[in-house]
Amino acid sequence: MLKIAVTGNIASGKSLFEKCLKNAGYKVLCLDNVTHFLYENSLALQDFLLKKFNTKDRKEIADVVFRDAELKKELESFIYPLILDELNAFFAAHKDESVVFVSAALLFEAGFNQYFDKTVLITAKEDIRLQRLMERNCLTKEEALFRINSQMNEEAKKKLVDFIIDNSESKEAFENAAGIFITTLEEL
Repeated sequence: MLKIAVTGNIASGKSLFEKCLKNAGYKVLCLDNVTHFLYENSLALQDFLLKKFNTKDRKEIADVVFRDAELKKELESFIYPLILDELNAFFAAHKDESVVFVSAALLFEAGFNQYFDKTVLITAKEDIRLQRLMERNCLTKEEALFRINSQMNEEAKKKLVDFIIDNSESKEAFENAAGIFITTLEEL
């Protein structure tokens, strides 16, 4: 099984790329969705959140951790092993697939890149990502910039990946680029 990670900074277009992959028949696990699932269903995580943050509300916690690097690190140290368990379960459940994809915004920050054979980076110009994020999440410019700046720089990620697909132009142009990538999978 070829394990391919899809990464990209916030509001770059990972979800649209995931949709293209699924439409082509590939199995895709989104670690953002895993994280949301864990927030709702992991009693251990909920207990940790209540003790550390006095809330289980993701938005309230995000407002805190995007401004406090130490608390962010504590939360990540707790949740990353839970996410890794879900990742391994996904690999086990799809062991007969020739190729599987996992979307992980914090692939390198979490150290999850070591579990993959290839990596794809979805990129977009920062001003475009900023606008998308503000509109999508109803954030102020300051709030959106905190989130953008909390992630590894896109230029640094470009040096670590096998493939780069830009999403700075139209949706159609991006879907076309994704389609070209998908047709090259047989060569991997």
